[in-house]
Amino acid sequence: MKTGVFLRLSLWLLILPTAFGASNLVVNGSFDDPDHPLRGWRYKYDREGESWYLSNHERVQVVDEYAGRKKVLALYGDRTILFDTGQGTKVDSAPIPIEKGARYKLTVTARTTGPSSRILAEGYQWRPGIKPHPNPEWHELRKCFKSELVYFGKEKGGSMSTPSKTAWQTASAFFPPENPSPLAQNLLSKMEFVVIHIVAIGGTEGTLYVDDVQLEKISSPKP
Repeated sequence: MKTGVFLRLSLWLLILPTAFGASNLVVNGSFDDPDHPLRGWRYKYDREGESWYLSNHERVQVVDEYAGRKKVLALYGDRTILFDTGQGTKVDSAPIPIEKGARYKLTVTARTTGPSSRILAEGYQWRPGIKPHPNPEWHELRKCFKSELVYFGKEKGGSMSTPSKTAWQTASAFFPPENPSPLAQNLLSKMEFVVIHIVAIGGTEGTLYVDDVQLEKISSPKP
């Protein structure tokens, strides 16, 4: 009897994510973890070579509510941060394992009071000499790929994009490209993880608000 109960419970746990539509690969993509709203996101940068971002965490927060949405990521920047030094204010998701050859869709909802955005998926591979394991540390990985940006509005080019100041906008980017160049194919063959990279940069002083960061696998590798 106990075995039967255990089997039914195990089956329920396997079905549960699908039943509730849990296809998002981003941990805490809605910033609504009740104990730590920034769980799953890196916002403090204090490793060697990251001196430009030592105060980054002071400009990052999750606000309880903004413009009708609850638990929203807020990235503040003044002219110095957005333009003069130009690094912006950023967060990065924890590394997300991906399936080589599969295709993915990154979707983000945002609006702004001034700053523009630079939002994309960055691919990472293991650094030489690191034995692969399930929980990589940042210093164990090396960047090898960048997706196209998430562009808000009609313009689909440039190194940044500005969401609306008057309404929430939802936009998406897809990767890898459908017909990658030989160079891109080589880089993609090495990619093991992606990191969702969100930066408030350019524009004018103010706050970039971001919510509902979603990464979904939309197609499996071709046979």
